[in-house]
Amino acid sequence: MELFQCHPAQIDQAWRDGANMLAEACKLASREVTVDQLKMMLARGERTLVGVKDSERIRGWAAIQVQQLPNIRVLYIYSIYAPGATGPGVFEQLKQYAKSNGCTVIRGACNEAVARLWARRFNAKPVYQICEIEVME
Repeated sequence: MELFQCHPAQIDQAWRDGANMLAEACKLASREVTVDQLKMMLARGERTLVGVKDSERIRGWAAIQVQQLPNIRVLYIYSIYAPGATGPGVFEQLKQYAKSNGCTVIRGACNEAVARLWARRFNAKPVYQICEIEVME
């Protein structure tokens, strides 16, 4: 498997090549971002679109960002879509990308089911949980 980065000018083509499936990941984002907004942020360069392909086809897409926090550099996964391919191959590519960008950890907000999956497959551990309280009715 090989990870490749899409330049913001290539987002429309990537969408036609399957990155539009990030819409499935946006459904889990609980109102944080729509797929149209995500595409706009990618086209503006506010997030980075990467794909993972093998010799036959593209296996997955992720919207990511390298974040320099005060005490740590993080590769943050905002959205990922890689059905049947979210195993070691895709995450090994993401780990290599993180290392090449000076990151020491990969983070991403996810629901409980994905958190359990990542814990089981990749030894992920919770850092904190995001909760929400409605203030307007």
